[in-house]
Amino acid sequence: MRKSVPLLFVLFSAGSAVAAPNNAMKDMMKGMGAAAASDDLAALKGKVGAIKTAKPADADYADWNTIADSLGSAADMAAAKATCKDCHSKYRDKYKAKYGSKAP
Repeated sequence: MRKSVPLLFVLFSAGSAVAAPNNAMKDMMKGMGAAAASDDLAALKGKVGAIKTAKPADADYADWNTIADSLGSAADMAAAKATCKDCHSKYRDKYKAKYGSKAP
């Protein structure tokens, strides 16, 4: 009688053939969401460099760094959250449609 090999084992055994998704953006957004939920303005402002580094290299995201700079100069949590909303309104759906869970 022949034993069957589970598909999951076969996929993981393939080594580099199955690449793990890059969740850097997702992880950064989770951290920023937690900072916003706890009203930690300093933590949000501390993410500006990471946000700029995560900018996709195409013209569809031309205002990305300007929005990040607005977060960095936010005077209070209301302004910071408004900046987050501005970025999400402008880019979230477009980013998800183009990249899914994979960072560029």
